[in-house]
Amino acid sequence: MLKFKTLRQNLNEAATAVKTIQVGKKSKAVITKKGSKFAVTIDGELLDDGFKTAAEAEKAAKEFADLMGA
Repeated sequence: MLKFKTLRQNLNEAATAVKTIQVGKKSKAVITKKGSKFAVTIDGELLDDGFKTAAEAEKAAKEFADLMGA
């Protein structure tokens, strides 16, 4: 039986990492592509997975970091 942590890692590995950026002082964002959509993960937590372009995803990650004060 799969554990939740293993399942989560398997789902993340299915996506292709496009870009890794530093947002804020301590946070790291990873932009991945799965199919025709882009997803943003900040410090291992999914922000959103419905972006049309990598530029939109990067902009959203930076805006989120600014709002959260990270």
